[in-house]
Amino acid sequence: MRSFSCRIYGVLRDGPSVLLTRSRFKDRTFVNFPGGGVEIEEAPGEALLREFREETGLMVKPARVLYSSEACHLSTQAPIQIVSVYWLVERVSGDLNLAGNGEDVLELFWREVSDLPLKEMFPAELEFCARLPALLGT
Repeated sequence: MRSFSCRIYGVLRDGPSVLLTRSRFKDRTFVNFPGGGVEIEEAPGEALLREFREETGLMVKPARVLYSSEACHLSTQAPIQIVSVYWLVERVSGDLNLAGNGEDVLELFWREVSDLPLKEMFPAELEFCARLPALLGT
């Protein structure tokens, strides 16, 4: 039997660059945007703020929804279908912890939208990244 996971991510800009995480899950390292799973009985907006704070040390506010998955994405780790929603966020406060969170996030780094490390990303992120320049007007 398959299960379903809603994932929510924040896109924080600094000029032409966006904030990315290098994370580890089990034995795999990958790059994505700060964010993660929406928990049962948690509002997606609350999950966005919680995940962003846990992974980056920053408090943000959602500005607008940028994108939601269109394709069917299956997890590489378990029989789970993933739907990802990406929000443009604005920094409110906090100290950015580029060294990661000491748990699943190994590091945070800035990268220009035109130079994203696509070979280190999962299919759901690749779908979004293909559209990101147009969504941001870059």
